[in-house]
Amino acid sequence: MTELKLKQLHYESETWKRSLGFMMEENIHLKNMLIEILQTSAEEKILEKAEYFQSKFIKEDERISLVRDDLTLLDKLLVKELTEDGAIIAAVNRKFNKLRNNLLVAEQQFSELKSEFSYFLLETCTSQN
Repeated sequence: MTELKLKQLHYESETWKRSLGFMMEENIHLKNMLIEILQTSAEEKILEKAEYFQSKFIKEDERISLVRDDLTLLDKLLVKELTEDGAIIAAVNRKFNKLRNNLLVAEQQFSELKSEFSYFLLETCTSQN
């Protein structure tokens, strides 16, 4: 694999790490907002929805963790590629394509979760007034 391609793959890996870091921070923020809602309301309808979202947030943490683990493995493959002079090009390419797809799906699903939660927050705030 050429040095330029390795640099590009490394750059993309670093970009994914930043994206995952942002998703982790956002997920923490959403959980904190959920806690605030629960501190002001104990309605059963809200509690049920809160449980639903808490479950979703936990699943999001798990998904982020799995993708981060895959990125760590990819980084190890990239380092190996530098030292083994092209012996694992196919494995690196497969791993990259899989990770690229997984991250796109994770970002899309997280965006949908944030939108759904924002709608819930608006609904909850409106019903409390």
